[in-house]
Order: sequence, then C-alpha cells, then structure tokens
Amino acid sequence: MVDGSHPSAARHVPSVEDGGRPPDGGPRRPRVALVALGCRVSRSDAEALAAALAGGFEVVEVGAVADFVVVNTCTVTADADATARQAIRSAARRNPAARIVAAGCYAEVAPAELRALPGVAAVVGARSEISVAEVLRALRDRGVRTAPERAAGRAFELARRAPFGHVRALLKVQDGCDSRCAYCAVPLARGPARSLPFQEALARIAALGSRSPEVVLTGVHLGAYGRDLAPRRSLADLVAAAAERGLARRVRLSSIEPHELPVELFRGPARAMLCEHVHLPLQSGSARVLAAMRRPCSPSEIQRGVEALASAVPGICLGADVMTGFPGETELDHRATVEVVRSLPLAYLHVFPFSPRRGTAASAMPGQVPTALARERARELRAMSERRWSAYAASLEGREVEVVVERVEGGLARGTARRYVTVRWPWSGEERRGDLARVRIQAVEGEACLGVFAGTVD
Repeated sequence: MVDGSHPSAARHVPSVEDGGRPPDGGPRRPRVALVALGCRVSRSDAEALAAALAGGFEVVEVGAVADFVVVNTCTVTADADATARQAIRSAARRNPAARIVAAGCYAEVAPAELRALPGVAAVVGARSEISVAEVLRALRDRGVRTAPERAAGRAFELARRAPFGHVRALLKVQDGCDSRCAYCAVPLARGPARSLPFQEALARIAALGSRSPEVVLTGVHLGAYGRDLAPRRSLADLVAAAAERGLARRVRLSSIEPHELPVELFRGPARAMLCEHVHLPLQSGSARVLAAMRRPCSPSEIQRGVEALASAVPGICLGADVMTGFPGETELDHRATVEVVRSLPLAYLHVFPFSPRRGTAASAMPGQVPTALARERARELRAMSERRWSAYAASLEGREVEVVVERVEGGLARGTARRYVTVRWPWSGEERRGDLARVRIQAVEGEACLGVFAGTVD
C-alpha cells in the first residue's frame, strides 16, 4: 500500500549547492540515500531501486546530504520495528529538509506508525502496486500519484542491473511465502510465493555474473523457487542451468529450509560454481516446539539434511537461525535445541528471542515466555555460536581460500571467502576491488581470518 498524505509530501525538493549535475550541464539531479534494513531480500530491493533511479537521481551514501531518504524496513521482530523507526528519526535529524520514504515489510503491515514519524513523505508497502521509484519521481515533481497500477511482476521489476555499492551481486529470484509459520509476519508483508520466470532469472544471473565475481541468489522462501512456474521448475534446475551455461564465476545460496537443501547440486557439475556456504532456518531443536511453530520439518529430518550436505561438501560453512522463548517453550525444549545445535556441524547461529507479531497465530498463544528468560536462553546459544565460529575460522588456518576483494584501504585488502569468512591481508598492489584472490590463512583475529596474498584467480 502507498500513502502520500503526510503534509511533507507537498514540499519542494530542497536544493544542494554542490555536485549532482548531469554531464550535459543540465539541472542538478535530486540526491537519494538508501537505507536497507533486515535480510538480503531487503538489500536486493534497495540495490535494484538504485539501478531503477539511474539517470533521474543521484544515489549517495547514507549520511550524505540528500533530498530524499528511502528506508527499506524489516518487521521480523519488535527489535526490527524499533530499528526502522530509529533509522527514520536519524535520517530526519541528519537531513531535516529531506523527504523520507518508508518502504518494505514494516511499511506494509503498520503504515500508520511510520506515516506519523518526522519527515516521512510517503509509505510504500512491500506489496504496493506502485513502486518506490514511481513515488520518488512523483515526489520530485511535487506530488504523489496514488492511482494504482497492476501488481503483476512488481516484485521483480527493478532487479535489472549490477549492484549498487557492493561487489557481490544480490539477485532476488523469489518473493513471498505460502507457508504459515505461527510466528512469522513476512507472508502478511510479502504476500504469496512467486518466482522470477526461469529464462529471465538466467538472463539476470548472466548480466550480474558478467559484472560481479559472485551472485547471491536470494528470496523470502528460496527453496520454493519455480513451484509456481509453468512448466514447474526448481532452484536446483536454475543453478544447474546457470552452471551448465557458465553464467557466473561463483554463486551463493541464501537462507534455505533444511528439508529443501539441494544436496544433489553439490555433487554435480554445479559444485565448482557454488560457494561452500548455506544458511538454514532451524528455529528449534524441540519436536514439540517445531510442531507448534508449524514448521515443515522435524529435528530428525533436519539432522538428516544437514548431515547429508556436510558429507557431500566437507568443511562447508553452515549457519542457522534459532528462536528462543516461543510460547510454551519449556526448559526441556530449550535443552533439546541446545543438544541439536551441539550435534550438528554448524559454524554459526543467528539467535532471536521470540517477538509477538500482529496478525500471527503465535501472538495469541498461551504460555508466553517471559522476555528475560527468552533473552537468557538466547545468550547461551550466542555463546555457543561464538565458540563454533572461532573453531570454524581456526580450521581454515594453513589453507588457501578464494576471496572476493571487496575493499582495499590503509594498506589492507578485505573480502569474503567462498566459505563465508571475512579475510584480511596486506595488499600486494596487484589485487583490485572485484577481483577473485587466493589468500593463505595464517591466523584468526576476532571474527575475521588474517592471511597473505597468493595470487589472483583467472
């Protein structure tokens, strides 16, 4: 949904004295700062928006003087909502003359809350029939067009060009979700599952792969890719076709359900292209809690899927989302989660205390766990995650890894390895941002690995 009724929607675009003029010497283009909160889908949407604005706007870094600020919000937890509100207030303080567009999932489920914040000129929900780019163009022209347009294809309309501000390219190939997990508001914000058409997805992988050393495939329910297409396709079909045609140097999969792990891909021709890293929405190790959550798999199914993948790809970096304090969760349920985490070859965890979301079944369930207890359980799991990550990073010492060079400054180069670890090393002068480099790991410092340059990858 789109709302442009806030009084600030009628203000003129403020002028800025320096920069932003097009090459032909015409009027200065309005400046837009993009803030992406939450998951990779949110960041992918922001990068696609930056591409869609090329020519009519100048996209600037967050914190720079801007005429417009777009905050792409997340609503997965109450903390995510608070972060979105804080980001909007911060943008209003930094750029008091700017007009702010609140977009994304939180904007979809609670538009009135965001519309009331200072500086907000428009609220554009994740399922809006009018795109953020259209709203910005309308604001630029001193008004908001609110006449709806067809929603078909909106979810993927903008993701056409190389990424903005990132070396590794994000490509959203799937949006929405048909699952109804009891705690999750994302289906309310994103709508039903739908997939980028197969040939279009391959074309975009090819376009991004020609410009970026790594393409990250992302989606709200990535494992559901292709089920809504005719003929029916799958994520495995997409990755296998991309590998067969040599469309990208390397591809990374974002979060995928344990029972949907495409283990066969890591055993086939796509193996060389796929990064050795997968993130799993585990949520709990208790069969009782998983059933109450309406999750699609049991602890034993999770165990089988993870063990099969770990066997197929020795040393793969496996991460997982875990929730604590779901309604009715007992100490025995929590211990079951701890034991499952301990038994699985996981390198890290993303741990979240349960947060009631409006419109979800879990928000009204009995047995709500006290927040303090949920946070205490989360701290225990986060401590486990820290130990696991240190051990995983240390296991790479002495090994040569392939790294995307993402930054070179202060005599140091930095990037992300296929196995997801951040790697830093003394810059040799040979490697450039966007290269694939070979780096030999020598030590671990905090969450990063330290190494020495061993050459670039042809």
